[in-house]
Amino acid sequence: MKIALCKSHFAGPVSGADDTLVAYALGLHQAGYDVQVALLYHCAENDQYYRRLRNAGVGVSFVVTRSVMFEVMQRIRNLLLGVLFFFLLMPRALGLLRRIWQVIVRSITRLHYRACLNFLQIARPDVLHVFAPDAGAALLISAGHELGIPVLYHEMGTPHHLPMLEDYYRRLETVLPLCTGVAALSPRLAADWSVRFPFLSSISVLPLIIERPNTFNLTSESPADPKETIFGFAGRVEEGKGLLVLVEALASVNREGPLAVARVAGIGPQLLQVEARVRELGLREAFEFVGHYSEPLGRTAFMNSLDVFVLPSFAEGTPNSIIEAMAHGVPVIATTVGGIADILDGESGILVPPGDSAALADAMLLLARDQRRRVAMGVAAKQRYEKLFSQTAVLPLMLQTYGRITRNGHEFAKDIYEHRHPWSKT
Repeated sequence: MKIALCKSHFAGPVSGADDTLVAYALGLHQAGYDVQVALLYHCAENDQYYRRLRNAGVGVSFVVTRSVMFEVMQRIRNLLLGVLFFFLLMPRALGLLRRIWQVIVRSITRLHYRACLNFLQIARPDVLHVFAPDAGAALLISAGHELGIPVLYHEMGTPHHLPMLEDYYRRLETVLPLCTGVAALSPRLAADWSVRFPFLSSISVLPLIIERPNTFNLTSESPADPKETIFGFAGRVEEGKGLLVLVEALASVNREGPLAVARVAGIGPQLLQVEARVRELGLREAFEFVGHYSEPLGRTAFMNSLDVFVLPSFAEGTPNSIIEAMAHGVPVIATTVGGIADILDGESGILVPPGDSAALADAMLLLARDQRRRVAMGVAAKQRYEKLFSQTAVLPLMLQTYGRITRNGHEFAKDIYEHRHPWSKT
């Protein structure tokens, strides 16, 4: 049984969809399945995701050996994104750049349909598992359908997404009827997508797989009476992640004295704006920017340095970063958006409304003042990770889903472990 995990291109250095694809590929490979990753466009030899796959022995193929137009557009885009002051002087420039990028990449991608057909005719996978609504998703879905290959489209986001993604989803809607199956990341998201796309007969649930860290921080390493609690954020520093809300909340928490520190791992177009607000509120001693991690060891080092993880996003699917924190035994404060309410329960985290800095500050104060509660929530978070998002938990659910959409489902049945995922339909 040959499985192809497909995406347009790796969109790092920080990409939840890329992390998910790589984790699925590694899990299937380690379980002995014939799996390959197929990207529409070539990636750099030093790309972190490419290196992780190759080092693990997972095959990576490229539909288009080289696209000069795509490479040129990427260089131009990266150059503009690197000049951060450009976005400070022109607040709407980022949105304009995104729209231009989407139109041009869509036009370039259409040119490669024949190459996509030829690639799949040779590779001939038994399952084509397509991730994310990027420019190449529609192309891959259409080509797989034309060749009679079972296609599973796996949605990484939420129907309540940011406006900048609307063009992707309008175009995705035209090819979804060609898919043999569609999956979302949690039960809540599957229900929401069923409302958004009522023509789909059913939507499966396929959660994220987050690799188990080498070490777990099950108990607090802080002194018995810590002076400051360390709250961490990891992700792209952009408007939708709500980092400015965290800045305001931290100012409230520390109003009467230094009680908390915020540690941020990430890069993005809102970085200078966040730094400016930190200076305005006099929080430079309490707000640490540590760049971004690009390897599992860096992620473990960052998560183990935290007392609490915070994600104040305005829109999410099921964020990798929350589950990464849970895997490291770190309690979580997050917003009630997307599938986050499926990830966290009252024992493992605290949910607050998006954009509400006062509610976020109250949650931060609650955990900053109660070390025992932090430790207990961290243990519960780790246990919930094992139950819902570990490789042992998710792989059987993947195999059930593949079995449903192929004619050879019995080949997967022997490998469905006794563990039954709580979100399984069968």
